[in-house]
Amino acid sequence: MISIVIADDEQITRQGLSILPWEEEGIVLAGLASNGLEALELVRSHRSDILLTDIRMPGMNGLEVMECARNEHPQLKVIFITAYHQLDYALKAIQLGASGFVLKPTDPDEIMNVCRKAKNSIISEREQKKATKDVQDRLKEYQYILEGKVKADTSLRSVSGVITNILQEMESRYMEDLTIQQFSQRYHFHPDYLTRLFKKETGDNFVNVLVRIRMQRAVGLLADFSIKVYEIAERVGVRDSRYFGQIFKKHYGVTPQDFRKRLQSSQMETEEP
Repeated sequence: MISIVIADDEQITRQGLSILPWEEEGIVLAGLASNGLEALELVRSHRSDILLTDIRMPGMNGLEVMECARNEHPQLKVIFITAYHQLDYALKAIQLGASGFVLKPTDPDEIMNVCRKAKNSIISEREQKKATKDVQDRLKEYQYILEGKVKADTSLRSVSGVITNILQEMESRYMEDLTIQQFSQRYHFHPDYLTRLFKKETGDNFVNVLVRIRMQRAVGLLADFSIKVYEIAERVGVRDSRYFGQIFKKHYGVTPQDFRKRLQSSQMETEEP
């Protein structure tokens, strides 16, 4: 099963989160922490899959816990609980690779939904890891079978290497009109076959991964208030600003304009004496 550690310096919040129906979701509650140091220790000792943590805590804040924990356990999914005036921290959390965040006062349904997505992502990654190992094992068998170690052109090519190259290009060329067909021609795979390989390696399809990369870049650009929203859409490769707004809201629960307003309000409060 998937395990979770909950960290919040407010006892009533910890208690409230602890009684949510975790087992019904296939998630085991590994422990409760009242500060960042306790949270890090629990994640280490239980090798937990998910950390649900307040972003502001004594000892170590949530961002520091995330950085330390993921250095040791890169597959850890971190979900932050943050107040309205702490959205600048949430922005940084997303940029660092957080799986999501929920605003206080917390909505149990929203929390369970975000954690459910994290759980499903973990399951997909585990299945993908197993599938990738199976492919690599079969490729090795083929290599041993071929006398003289003659290597076929595509059947023995490192599948992981090809997908890694594609992902790196997606990270650097996300603003362009990328398609799986373009990469299939370059690497001499049939598009349908490359589509299946991509999903096996990443746990998601090509379009979803590209959209996720674009939305992550958009969050960073929204912090620059001098850039118009429609300009941000174009910069991340979405030509229709209305469609960009729909995708952004689907990913983060708010429109780009609302996200920017909250961020502006947060910064104004921070600057007040």
